[in-house]
Amino acid sequence: MICILSTLPSAASALQSSLSVLERDIAALESQSSGLEPWLGRFTLLVAIGVALEIFVVIHDHRKEVNEWRVCELIPEGPSLIKLGIEIASIILVIAGVMGEFGVGLRISSINGQLRAKGAELRSKSDQLLAIVTQQASDADAGAAEANRQAAEANRKSEEERLARAKIEAAVAFRSLDDKQKRDIGTALASFSRRVGVSIWFQGPSAEAEMFADDIAEALRSFSHITTTTPGGIMAMREGGAWNGEIKSVDTGVVVQSTKAPAAIEFAAALIKQLNSRGFDAKRQTDPPFDEKTTEPIIWVNVEPRPKGPQGEYKLQAEREAKAKKRQAQSNPVTK
Repeated sequence: MICILSTLPSAASALQSSLSVLERDIAALESQSSGLEPWLGRFTLLVAIGVALEIFVVIHDHRKEVNEWRVCELIPEGPSLIKLGIEIASIILVIAGVMGEFGVGLRISSINGQLRAKGAELRSKSDQLLAIVTQQASDADAGAAEANRQAAEANRKSEEERLARAKIEAAVAFRSLDDKQKRDIGTALASFSRRVGVSIWFQGPSAEAEMFADDIAEALRSFSHITTTTPGGIMAMREGGAWNGEIKSVDTGVVVQSTKAPAAIEFAAALIKQLNSRGFDAKRQTDPPFDEKTTEPIIWVNVEPRPKGPQGEYKLQAEREAKAKKRQAQSNPVTK
């Protein structure tokens, strides 16, 4: 409906132009017709008068023939009255026809005058209707434009609210692995089955860190068939009280430590890669870099407090958006 109404102004303009041309043509024809109509009656009346005078001529000729017959004995019979009657009757019929034509012409002229008046009234009504349709179309276009603007504004606000909710959710959402991620991580690390042992810990009390440690343990046990410890909680209290002492930042994310056994070093790197590729912060412990107490292929997975900012798919999405903006900026440099 909006699309149809949007075409009305142009269609109305074309219709108005066409009506204007027709009105000019009709007015010209009506002007010519109105100028000639009086002459039609006049000429018809002249014909009627001329034919009526023929009666006088016929009667005059008849009298002349009668006089000639009376003075001339050679003509046995007098002028025919039948002929005289027929001639007079024919003239009367012609006069009646001409006068009838004259009356019909007057009536037609009257009707044409009424038709012209009705035509003028019709054109006036057409102009009024065209003006109303044009106004309605204009109002409809304005209403449609306002409705579109309001819809666009509502969509914009809705999208802003959605993005705001998504940003808040991304900032506070618990780290977790769904079933597919657990299966994929387990499949990728299955080659380390029975080659390493994994000790899993989380900083407590933190339900978020505990649940993420459980997800990691389940991925390694159920799908990699790697021996792990039951995730356990540890609590570390930072020493304080020193005036102007150094404020050390706490470790966040997943910190992985291993012995120097080749299998342990390789597994630690592979686990960090699997977590990082899914948007979770994970790194090797650097202080100390290795556990020197044993030479067995053992790995310690410490789930530290949640890092600031998005994690998981939210982080990957943010990274994709940042890369897209960077590519767009590079392809469309701002010239100053």
